[in-house]
Amino acid sequence: MKLSAPAAQFASLYDGTPKIIAVGTGLEAGTVPLRLLRLVRHDGGYLLLSGDTEPEEGEVLRALAIPPAAVRALWSGDEAARRDAERLLGWWEEAGGPDSAPPQMTGDVSALLRGLLGQAFGEIDGLHRRNAGLQQTLSTLREEWGRSTRLPPEAVELLDALRLSPPRLVFATPRPVGALAVPLRHGRTPAGAGEIVQRLPAGARGLAGLDLHLDQAPKGSGVLAVALAGVETGETLAEWRLSFGDLRSGWLPLRLAAACTRMDRLLDLRIGAIGVVTEAPRLSLAQAGLLDEYAVAPPARAIGQPAMLALRLWGGLPGLEYGAAAHLAPHPAPDRMVWPLTQPILAQLRKGRAFEATFPWFGLLRGGRILLHPLHGVVTAAHIPLDEVPGAVAVRARAVIDDPRCRTPIACKLVAAPPSLTVDEAEREEGILASSGWMVLDEPRRPLDLSAALAAPWSGPMALHLFTDIPDRGHGLYGRTIFSDFELEIDARAAWVHPPALPLADGVAAAP
Repeated sequence: MKLSAPAAQFASLYDGTPKIIAVGTGLEAGTVPLRLLRLVRHDGGYLLLSGDTEPEEGEVLRALAIPPAAVRALWSGDEAARRDAERLLGWWEEAGGPDSAPPQMTGDVSALLRGLLGQAFGEIDGLHRRNAGLQQTLSTLREEWGRSTRLPPEAVELLDALRLSPPRLVFATPRPVGALAVPLRHGRTPAGAGEIVQRLPAGARGLAGLDLHLDQAPKGSGVLAVALAGVETGETLAEWRLSFGDLRSGWLPLRLAAACTRMDRLLDLRIGAIGVVTEAPRLSLAQAGLLDEYAVAPPARAIGQPAMLALRLWGGLPGLEYGAAAHLAPHPAPDRMVWPLTQPILAQLRKGRAFEATFPWFGLLRGGRILLHPLHGVVTAAHIPLDEVPGAVAVRARAVIDDPRCRTPIACKLVAAPPSLTVDEAEREEGILASSGWMVLDEPRRPLDLSAALAAPWSGPMALHLFTDIPDRGHGLYGRTIFSDFELEIDARAAWVHPPALPLADGVAAAP
């Protein structure tokens, strides 16, 4: 079969628009909500024409070697047209492969519409089935990965997003070691007010809020103005205005109503103050270290090094409003936030008890993992000192036997305690803040989640104690035990001396 189409219409045969091919007469353009193609005989072969157009004399024709795309049905109006339709279907099977041809329909317009409607309902049912199968496969995959597979970091982040976990700390400066006064303009209007400019070490997408540290609260009456701006676009993403009377020394939480969905890669934090006969607030400074590009402007130094503002950045799933629903709370600030313990914090790891062994039994590994191999006849211990913990309500970690050759059960425990307690007191759980209790790893490569919930939010220094033991008092051959994924869950209501501040909404401060 020789099948052609006018060159001007050739490209339109392969776009994504749904089409129907009519063979013979009886079906007018506009009768069905699909693009109408007509099959007509021409010069010993066939032509595919769009709608009611006719080929012009001398018009260039192009032969079809591949069937048209997105054809929903082939309609024939009479017996002669049915024979042409069958020839077209035969060519279609040969050119496009088995089961590639569209269904053939006959009858009047109402019968054609009923057939197309049934076809649409069948597609919708198939879509629902595929959706249900996808959800089931995803749930099964998550369960299997969680039990038997070491997940790459990208997959862990994806699963965290699927679980809609609380906002997580994505960046934190070291402990403050200096201060910088906010430029103050005397008066009642912000025009001409000086600014502190701090480039943020994170993009806009997923940003849920930030914390600024006030070294000294202001005195008098005035307003602290903070703006978050995109460098590439020059647009202001959020603005906060806080009365001097509401400010106190300590961490000031500035939150967004929902995690940001914008794609700005470079962000500036601009801070100024407007007041009348007042003393300006002082913001704390931290050492910028190797992050010279994030030094504050105007330039300042902290203990002889380039400085940046002491700040913390919180991230979440873009577009998600964290916390209670709008009709249950005056603002969507979250009740819980997650503070992952990063490599610089874990680098303070110390032995709880000193032992000697012929193999490595203790140490900090790459990726924030801690090796604490149990030893015969003793309880091995380690601790991580935390200088500042804001309103912690739970401590979590993960333990796993890393060597698949191990056949001995290993007991492990996570304890949160005040820094004044000794390791022996922490092991006996005397005067501690929380404990996971002894839990047993009975199979290599199968992780065990350890969780210690505190009776009340704790702010201040804390020590995390890790213990491993061999319950059957054996030798624990190959019992290489790894602790990882350390994180604190903090109470947003107890973590800061200020209530969370939301950006201005239509010129009005969206305060709690």
